Order: sequence, then C-alpha cells, then structure tokens
Amino acid sequence: MFRPFAALALILALTACVAPLARLPPPLPGAAPGQSTTRPLDDFLAVAPRVESAAETWCRDARPSAPARDCDFVIRLIRDPAAPPNAFQTLGDDGRPLIVVTSNLLDQTGGPDEIAFVLAHEAGHHIADHLPRQQQSQALGALILGGLVASSGQGATDAQIREAMDVGAFLGGRVYSQSFELEADTLGAYISASAGYDPERGAQVFTRPALAGGGGLLSTHPASPERQAAVRRAAAEIRAAGF
Repeated sequence: MFRPFAALALILALTACVAPLARLPPPLPGAAPGQSTTRPLDDFLAVAPRVESAAETWCRDARPSAPARDCDFVIRLIRDPAAPPNAFQTLGDDGRPLIVVTSNLLDQTGGPDEIAFVLAHEAGHHIADHLPRQQQSQALGALILGGLVASSGQGATDAQIREAMDVGAFLGGRVYSQSFELEADTLGAYISASAGYDPERGAQVFTRPALAGGGGLLSTHPASPERQAAVRRAAAEIRAAGF
C-alpha cells in the first residue's frame, strides 16, 4: 500500500493567476435578462462572429509575438442531437484555437448574453494557456505518485507504478481545474463585454441544468454561485475603472 497524501498536498499547493480589464458596455436595447426573441441557433450565428473578433483582439494583445494562427479562433457548433450539452476549447489540426459548443447546450441558454459568455469563457482558456498548463500538471502528478510508489521499498510492480501514475495524472489534472475555470470566467467576462454583451446576464448560464453545480475537492468546476460571484466582481471592477 502507498499513501499519495503527501503528493496530493504538494500538487494542491499550486495556484493560478488573473487577467486584465476590458470595456463593459451598457445593456443591449430590448434584451431582457435571461430572455431572447429569437431561436438559440439564430442567436449563436449572430453572437459568434462578435465574440470571435473580441477574443482575437484580446489574444493578440496577450501574445504579440505569437504566430498569427495562435489567435485565429475557429468557433464550431456540433448539431448532433446525440452529443451531450457541452462546450470546450482545444486546438485544431492546423494549430488554430478551436471553440466547440453543442446544440444541446445551446438550447439551454437564455439568450445572446449567455451564449456570448460561454464562447468567451472558452476563448479565455486558450488565451490563459490552460490546456498546456493542465497537461504539465497531469505530468507532474504522474511523476510524483509514480516516483513515490517506485521508491516505497515495497517491491512495486510495473503495473502498480503505472496505476499510481494514472492516479497522479488524474489528481494533477484537477489541481488547477477550478482555478482555471474561475480565471476563464473572469477573462470571459471581459471578452464578452468587449463584444458588446452583458457578462452578468451571461453568467446566468450557470443556473442552467448543464452547468449548474460544481464544487468539491476533486470536481473540475467550482460551484455555480462562486462562478457567478467571480463574474460580478469582474463587472464591478470594469465599471469602477471607468471603461
């Protein structure tokens, strides 16, 4: 038997950082909180180009020496009814940042502000380099727990070491995850505001069934009230700064 608690404590000591400010516009005319007069797909088609443009501007400012493709966002909608409600950020085969949202998540949103926030949040993950940072955290967790088992003096087998590394990677992948989500929420608030949407209204998406919940030590996402509070703080900071 091995005890991963020392390694877990070391991993959990790691922290993340915060992002800069953007302009917060006045509420859009005729857009009541949580309501839309159009279908989610129509909202998405209107919102996506505006968020894409704002995200690319933020990305270029944050990465002035990066290759052009690094800030050339692609936003895609998966319309497969079998795909679960989800949104995520990854890299395409050409190295461009890719934001993917499924129609089942889109159908749960309450209007353009919420759609804009979802897309801006995912763009924030890329701008803040969360994907490679998470991979590094997973590798560190695997190395620490695998090393502890290998050096435990209990005659661990290769299979036990590999299992320990899998556990370490799992834990490592969750160390930063909640901090990453809050950072992306904050940056997403700024990006959606820059695109002309209200981030506080957008954060109402955390009350929808697909995104409500979270919290707990090993959860990948913070609790919804904590995420909404982070967005409120960002909006207040933007207004206080006079943007």
